[in-house]
Amino acid sequence: MNTILSEQIAKNQGDCPILYFLHLPRTGGTTINRMLKYTFGDRAIFHADLLAHHGGEAGLSAALACENGIHHRALTVAGHFGVAHPLVALSPRPVGIAAVLRQPLERIVSLYDYIRGTPDHPEHAALRALSLKQALDAVPAFALHCRNAQLLTLFNATERDGINGALRRYPYLLGRMEALDVFAQRLLALFGLRLGGALPRFNEKPSLEGMIPARLQPDYAAALARLQAQNAAELAFFARLPPILATRPSPALVAAGAA
Repeated sequence: MNTILSEQIAKNQGDCPILYFLHLPRTGGTTINRMLKYTFGDRAIFHADLLAHHGGEAGLSAALACENGIHHRALTVAGHFGVAHPLVALSPRPVGIAAVLRQPLERIVSLYDYIRGTPDHPEHAALRALSLKQALDAVPAFALHCRNAQLLTLFNATERDGINGALRRYPYLLGRMEALDVFAQRLLALFGLRLGGALPRFNEKPSLEGMIPARLQPDYAAALARLQAQNAAELAFFARLPPILATRPSPALVAAGAA
């Protein structure tokens, strides 16, 4: 993978907008994170690193509430956090939001199989012996990922008015997972960059040796029916989502401020 600079990143001034990449699990986000790190180096800030440095969310929130340099050099901030997180809400610079979405039920099933096939995942032990349907009741931390989680992460809302309010507040760049390469190109173009060659994929499939994947479980149909009802708002949103949605027509994020 090569990125060809059309302008020097170092020329971006300290008051330029920050692009927040909200990493939704099982949507190709690890691939995008690797691209951001490769392209921007230490100007790509990662939520997980901040948590480690500040001792968790409470320490990070306390740091963000005070004078700090967390945002100082950042061109992008990425990780498993939502638009209502203090990293976004307390940004001293204009904000842009980017994310990749996946068909909601497909994403949940993939996440369930991924957790069960990843021994070091925090929820692995709880899910390992449970069917998908059982996990929806027995593991609250997992169930949170299964109820309109993409909408809540991106907009802190599931109803139309709340979503539209978020879209008016910030410029968004959203892509469907099947258009990941196109999304990556559009994201880099915000900074005057372009993608050279195919985008390598990371973190794609877990090993489920000795475990029955969700789609082969006897109660899978019942689990899907339940998820269909619980994710009605997200399913409707995704059905209307084009391959790429940019809510501002500006050709460059660095020329756009927050609403």
